[in-house]
Amino acid sequence: MIIVTDQAKAGCDAATLAMLGRQGKAWLTGDFSAAAAADWHEEGVLTAPGNRIPKPELARTIENFHREYGELVLTVTNAFRSPDGRRMALEWLWEISRREDGARSRTEDAIIVDFDADGLILSWREYFDTVGSVEDHHHTKTRAAAKV
Repeated sequence: MIIVTDQAKAGCDAATLAMLGRQGKAWLTGDFSAAAAADWHEEGVLTAPGNRIPKPELARTIENFHREYGELVLTVTNAFRSPDGRRMALEWLWEISRREDGARSRTEDAIIVDFDADGLILSWREYFDTVGSVEDHHHTKTRAAAKV
């Protein structure tokens, strides 16, 4: 489920909110659809703590993620674009369950996005604390993480 608060709606135009919806839906469903992929520049990169994923690897990464995690709820709390449209800042709450044991967490996530002149995503950079996150693969909290 994707929830967009009124504050976030006020800071973005309809096209930006639609793009956020496509990106969120990819993580919800495990399907980096053609529509979601079309939002990205061919050299675009998603960066999050411990991860750097070029666009060509996003579909596989999202599919693999969806196999391990589910019941995702994304709540977009703040979102706004720069006047020239080349940058966006957003905050969303990422609530998810680990399929292996049902553990659930809620992570506050701040994201900065850079766009090219055509509005395609060049860089999607996420900033969040991984300590309480059920999908933190950098610690041995679960059997799955211990295998890494």
